[in-house]
This record gives sequence, structure tokens and C-alpha cells, in this order.
Amino acid sequence: MPPPKSLFAAVVAASLAVFSGACRSSDSTTAAAAPQAGEPTALEVIAIEAQNGDLAEALSVSGTLTPQTRVGIASKLPGRLDRVLVNIGDRVRAGQVVASLDHRELDAQADAAAAAVSVAKAGLESAEASLSNAALEHDRARNLFERGAIPRQRLDAAETARRAASAQRDLARAHLAQAEAALRHAREVVRDATLYSPIPGAVVERNYDAGNLVSPGDEAVLVVADTRTLKLEAGVGELEAGRLRVGMRAAVTAPARPGVTYDGRLAAIAPEIDPKNRQFRVEVRVPNGAGDLLSGMYATARIQTARAADAVIVPRESVTTRQGQRVVFRISGDRVQPAPVVEGLADDTRVQIVSGVAGGELLVADARKALEPGQPVRPVRAGR
Repeated sequence: MPPPKSLFAAVVAASLAVFSGACRSSDSTTAAAAPQAGEPTALEVIAIEAQNGDLAEALSVSGTLTPQTRVGIASKLPGRLDRVLVNIGDRVRAGQVVASLDHRELDAQADAAAAAVSVAKAGLESAEASLSNAALEHDRARNLFERGAIPRQRLDAAETARRAASAQRDLARAHLAQAEAALRHAREVVRDATLYSPIPGAVVERNYDAGNLVSPGDEAVLVVADTRTLKLEAGVGELEAGRLRVGMRAAVTAPARPGVTYDGRLAAIAPEIDPKNRQFRVEVRVPNGAGDLLSGMYATARIQTARAADAVIVPRESVTTRQGQRVVFRISGDRVQPAPVVEGLADDTRVQIVSGVAGGELLVADARKALEPGQPVRPVRAGR
């Protein structure tokens, strides 16, 4: 039997050996579980596929819709309104009577002018009869003079009478023309006492009632607007104006008519820039036969300036600038690589890729993320 001290030393040595082995086993397991130094962590990214499709580039302009034609109907004569036949909102035809002045005195003046024409016609008939008689007397005197039956003095007197009758006939004709002109004027004045609508449309203003006194230069009695076609006027910059052509299509929307798009056209481009704001005035016209749009509504027109068919299209956010170059991040397996691209047309959310990407390729949806070439990623398809 060994001595007690030797037995205690043996037990201590055995415990230390077991503890040391356990420590080495634990260190080995921890080392196996830890990743290798310098290996980057895979970043989860939203992935999208480049699509093939049509893309239209458009310029948006906004403004207030106004009627293409708006006419104020005012009185040409001073007088008292006898009738106002339409109210605000009424539809009128071109040439329809909408109001009239009290024209009893004007009618009397027209009747007097007509009577003067009758008198002038009677005077002309009398003068023509006198001229006919004077011509016969002159012919008779000339025949007698040629036969020596009367002296030269009688022939000269007959000639003078014929000339005087001819002058009286010409004067009577002038009086008749003068009377007829006065009658035409009187009738025009009577017509001016009746107010007509020169265009078809709707009454948008009524400023007087029957009994009011009006005169030339006053505010229009009525205002009629033709709202079958509305126009939107706006200003565009110099570069934008260079992309526009009369006749381009325009999709018109109005907040007051949500969910509805109206087909319009670019109708006019001002040939001169406004020096105050350095903008060109443009006019978009939109048919409004159904009357859905009202004058004064705020609207936006998207004028289509270019269109690409069967183009490679990606979201705007999937293209970014790296080192002065436009790139997308292509996903190959579980890593990303930047791919230089050339952009074409663009709309509010998408952009055409002219070169650098083919349809169906997998790309990082948001290229603004801090990505490095060759970085491992875990792509997640958009919408999943």
C-alpha cells in the first residue's frame, strides 16, 4: 500500500488530466462552429427580372380647363332691355335670340325710312316719264328741223328740255338710292336691338335682367361658352418645347373626375418664348361632347413625346451611378456583379435599357444599396 501523500498526489494528477482534456474538447468545438475569418455575410436583397414591353415617355403639364370659345353678347345700342330669354346653364344654338331691347321707336324709324323709299320710287317714275316725253319732243323737233319746218332755236330748246329731264331722272335715282340706304340702316338698327348667340354652347353669365338700361361699352348682357371642346394652357421650358410637336396625343386627367382619362391632343405651341419666365405657351385640347369636364376644373395632361416597342424595361431604382457610370447589379447565383448599361426612354417609374441587360435577367431591385462587386446575397423575388 502506498503512503497517503502519494495517493493524494495521484488523485490530483488524474483530475487535472480530465479537466485539461475537457477544455481541449470545448475549444475544438467552438473553433469548428465559428465562420472563417474575412468571409462577408450574405445580404438579403429584393430581386426582379428585366421585362420586355412597350414604354412611352411623356411630358406632364397642368392648368385650368377653359372653353375653346367664349363669347360675350353685348348691346350695340343704348336702350332698355325688353326681354332676357335665357338663364345660366341653358344651352343655346348659333343664331338663337337670347335677349332684345325695347325697339318700338326703332320700328317707327324703319317705317319712316320705308315710306321715304316709296316716295323716292314715285319721284323716279315721274322723272323717267318726263324724260321719255322730252326725248319724244326732241326727236319730233329734229325731224321737223331737218325738213325745214322749224327754226334751229326750237330744236335747241327741245334738246335742252331732254337734258334737263335726264338730269332730273338721275337725281331721282340718287334720291331712291339714298332712301334705300337709310332703310337698310334703319333695319340694321332694328336687328341690333335683338341679341343673338353667335355660337352654340351654354350660358355661363347673365349680368342684366329685363328693364335694365344698357349701352355700348357696358358689361356683356350674357356670356356663352362652347364647352364641347376644352383647352388646357400651360408653360413648358425650352428643352421640353423642343420635344413637342403639334398633334401629339395627350392623356388628360382631372382630380374632380378620378379614375377617368380623356384623350386630348397638343393643338398649339407658341412660336416665341415668354421673356418673363422663359417658357413657351402650349395648348392641349380635349373633346368634351358628353360634358363630363367643366370649365374651370384643374387638370393634368401627359403629352406622349416618344414610344419604344418591345424594349427591355427595369424599375428606375434598379439603376444607379457608380464611378461616373450608370450600372445595374446583376445576380449570378448567390453573388452580385455591377453591369454597365445605356438608358433610353423613361416614364415615372420605369426606364428603358438600350444595352447591357437582356430581358429575363435577374437584377437587384434597389441598386442604391451598399453593394460591392462579388458580394454574396440571398435574393428574394419581388412580391414573395
